[in-house]
Parts: sequence; C-alpha cells; structure tokens
Amino acid sequence: MVSGGNGGRGGDVYVVASKEVTSLGGLLNRYRAVNGGGGDRQNKHGRDAPSMEIVVPVGTLVRQVDSLQEIALAKQVAMMPKAPEDAVPEQNAAPQTEDEANTENEEVLTEEELEEIEAATLAEQAKKRELKKERQLEFIQQHFIFRKDYVPHADRIKLLRSRIPPRLPPQPAVHLDLSRDGERHLIVRGGRGGFGNPHFSSNEIKGPGIASRGEMGSSIWLELELKTIADVGLVGLPNAGKSTFLSKVTNATPKIASYPFTTLNPYVGTIEFSDNHTITIADIPGLVAGAHLNVGLGHEFLRHVERSTVLVYIIDLGALDCASDFRVLRNELERYQTGLTLKPSLVVANKADLGPVAKENLAALQKEVAACAVADGKELVVIPVSARDEKNVGVALSHLRRLVAQTKKNE
Repeated sequence: MVSGGNGGRGGDVYVVASKEVTSLGGLLNRYRAVNGGGGDRQNKHGRDAPSMEIVVPVGTLVRQVDSLQEIALAKQVAMMPKAPEDAVPEQNAAPQTEDEANTENEEVLTEEELEEIEAATLAEQAKKRELKKERQLEFIQQHFIFRKDYVPHADRIKLLRSRIPPRLPPQPAVHLDLSRDGERHLIVRGGRGGFGNPHFSSNEIKGPGIASRGEMGSSIWLELELKTIADVGLVGLPNAGKSTFLSKVTNATPKIASYPFTTLNPYVGTIEFSDNHTITIADIPGLVAGAHLNVGLGHEFLRHVERSTVLVYIIDLGALDCASDFRVLRNELERYQTGLTLKPSLVVANKADLGPVAKENLAALQKEVAACAVADGKELVVIPVSARDEKNVGVALSHLRRLVAQTKKNE
C-alpha cells in the first residue's frame, strides 16, 4: 500500500424513453449497476463504471415508492400501543434534606479505602478512554482500510476524521413523465471511488498504510406505468366495435367478442397507407358512465385518452340511443379533464349494415354531433362504416389521415 491508485466511481442508473420499445413486459424486477474498478500499484487508478440505462416506452410514468421494508416498519409503528392521554407521569423521589445527607456521610473513610477508590476511579477512566478509542477506530474503519497490523494513533485518527468526505445531498424523489423519444434522466447516482494511500501522504508521512473505502451506492424502489401515446385514440362504450375497427385497419390483433369489457388492456396498431405513410392508433378499454369517478376501468382508460393526438368516437348504430351514447362519452371525458373533448375528433358510426334501424339512429347521431360541433366551435364529421364488412372504412381512414396531419402541423 505504498503507491496504490484511487478507486473508480460506481455506475449511475438512468431511465431512457424510446419509441422503439412498446411494452413494459421486458423489464426486470431488479437492476444493479456495476462497481467501479479498484486502484492498483504504481498509482494506477481504477476505471469508472459505465452507466446503466433502463429503456422504457415513450409515455411511461416513473414514480419512486417506499420499499417493502419501509412499508412494514410503518405498519409496525402504527400498531404500537399508545400511552393513554390521562396517564400521570411517575413522580421523582423527594430530594434529601441537608441533615439526612450529613447523617449518611458521618462515616469516615480510611486512607487505604481512599486509595482503593482513587485507583478504581483511575481504572474506570482509563477503561472509558480505551472504549472511546475503540469506538473511534470502529467508526474510522467504516471509511478507511489500514495496512495489516497498522493501528493509527490518536492524532492520525483525528486527521482521518477530517478527511472523511461530506455526504452528498439526497437525490429528490423520482417522479417522471417520459413523453419524448430519447428523454434521459438520472434516477440513482453511483458511489464515489475510494482514495489510494498517496492521497494521505505528507512531508512527515511518506507512505501511510491507509486507503479510503469507496462510497456505497444508493438504491430506490420504482413503480412504472405506461400511458399509451398514439396518433389516434379510439373512444367508445363497451361492444361498440372498437376492436373490430382496429383489427381491420391495422396490424394489431385485439381479442374480439360480443360482450362488454372485451378489451382490458390497450392495443396499439399501425395504419399503413399505400405510400408508406403510417399512423398509430390505440384501442383503449371501453368507457362506461361514471368512468371519471373511476367506475369500471375508469381512470385506467382515461389516462391513456388524454395523450392521444386525435380522438375517434366509435358509436354503435345498433344501440338503443346512440345519440345518448355520444353524450355519455363526451361527458365522461370532459368531467375527467376539462377541455379533453376539444381535441380534434372524428365520429365513426359503426354497424351501418344493420338496415333501417342504423339509418334512423344515424340521423339522430348526426343531429347530436352537429349541435356539439356548433357549441365547441369546431368541425366534427360523422362517417358511417361497417367495420365487420369493411365498408366505407377507407373513407374514414382518409379523413383520419388528414385530421392527424393537420393537428400535428398546428402543434
């Protein structure tokens, strides 16, 4: 330990958003950056460890949470019995009077007894000094490494205490909303490397047998949530035909059936046009009345909707009152987040193949949509389609492409 170099810094951990990743399914439960390299003889410093990157999809929310140990400790503290408010503190014994004290001290000690007491006092003081030194050494050894059989003297211990590097300020709690491709944030800082023994040399001490320990890295617990970001978000009541529409126009393959709440997780597909232009479109879990109060899939649905560039209302023309269904959708969106219904939108009236019932309902829907368009001061087009038979779907896609392009141009 005459010429040992400094140790390298431990690896930092970053979280990175990438549009190339579309799911959180490939993430591990635990990530650990590597240690920095150790110093070596001839003043060779150890290498700093490379940073680690956790790559997540664009649209991921990253929140720091308490560890399981912290949660368990909080529960234990909460369960501890509390002292009753009316408990009376125990009274201390009354102090002795002067006469009582004098009475107890009437016995005169011999010279031998006084010498024994003095010797015992000196031994106790020496024991306390030795214990203090041991504790100081234990504390110092948490930060420094000593050459074998080397025990630092009191002056050296005092010097080493002054050389302990100050602790870095704690990092702020992690709470990130990763909305841009390539966005990169530091979430855990790597520990600092230790100093080799040349760092502690001086004119008086040429080759000290001392090196400092590297700093331990920190650890945190994170909760990740993916909020889907797509060009188009399909909005509709359960069984309105969103999944069928998505499967006909994209490469996505959502589960399709004739009962409510078929789609329990967002599906994102890509519409590919003949000129190689693409649009991403998301089929988000079906909305029900009261979703803004977290009824049904509630907030799990609405958190995805707010990120879509354009909304497409999928309305079932076979429903009892499709105009009312449209009002329910708009009401839930607006009550969840004011202004959400003002997003550029298109109304796709699905199941137009149902004959006279579909025609009658289409007229009522068009009237309702026109009234909303006037109230919002924006254009709102209704396009009847049959997703199942792929009728008029091309017309809807043409309108959708123009709407997305215009919206992105205006942003």
